[in-house]
Amino acid sequence: MTAIEPGSKVTTHTADGRGLPRVAVTGVVDGEDFPVVWVTSEEAWESANGTPPEAWPWPAEDVEAAAP
Repeated sequence: MTAIEPGSKVTTHTADGRGLPRVAVTGVVDGEDFPVVWVTSEEAWESANGTPPEAWPWPAEDVEAAAP
């Protein structure tokens, strides 16, 4: 299992089973009720220019490292 860290390309899984390509802004961190990974779009990650991109918490159990 590949560790998820900032900058890792990941796939987030939605409730309806779709997989969305995202970039991890954090590794797995404690959320209010369960572990999460903060993720952003690839476009937002690339245009951030050293500033924190807009990101959303995603349940860690629904995030996996993308295939290389």
